[in-house]
Amino acid sequence: MFQFDLTKEPLTNRELEAERQTLKSLRKKQIKYSCISDVLHAFIFICLYFNQTLSGYAILLTVALSTIVALPLAMGQSNYTSKIIVFTLSLGTTLSTILVLLAMMKQPLAGSIIAGLTAGSIIIVGGTLGKTIKKVLATIEALKPIGDDTIARQEVMELCRKYPELETYRESASMNLRPHLTYGELSSMRKWKEKNHQHKEDSI
Repeated sequence: MFQFDLTKEPLTNRELEAERQTLKSLRKKQIKYSCISDVLHAFIFICLYFNQTLSGYAILLTVALSTIVALPLAMGQSNYTSKIIVFTLSLGTTLSTILVLLAMMKQPLAGSIIAGLTAGSIIIVGGTLGKTIKKVLATIEALKPIGDDTIARQEVMELCRKYPELETYRESASMNLRPHLTYGELSSMRKWKEKNHQHKEDSI
């Protein structure tokens, strides 16, 4: 995913717009995949119900269990550790769903297995694709200029006043006909400040 690098030349307005369009295209594609996934999962449950392979209550329970697990995962951060968690929870929910449907609700074995696998699939999609969509949306927001946000503009000016390196970056952006930095660049400046402070503390 795109990130601002304060050690490089600031992007021009045209380059920023190109990044926005790329992200919007990616967002559209991901939302399409998410919708296709939802339709397929719904189709499986409908088939299970009308073929009398599972009862309506069993299907509702399966959907509820998978949704409860998938939503928090979709709101989390995307990294290697969370991917392990996603697949672990997916496997756990699959097995739990099968056991609950078989032991507690006395549902047929075939229907219980299909429902469990579908629940696991919902969690994988929600825990991976959902997080990616969230990250894309956040990046699109980060590309917006601070504009009339007085607090953000004051923070940028304060950071640039304290750190000549950041002031050089801001001046370079102004030369590229960008009078206002983006929220993403402000966030990068904050991280740069924290890293700079940490480096000074370590050197003491």
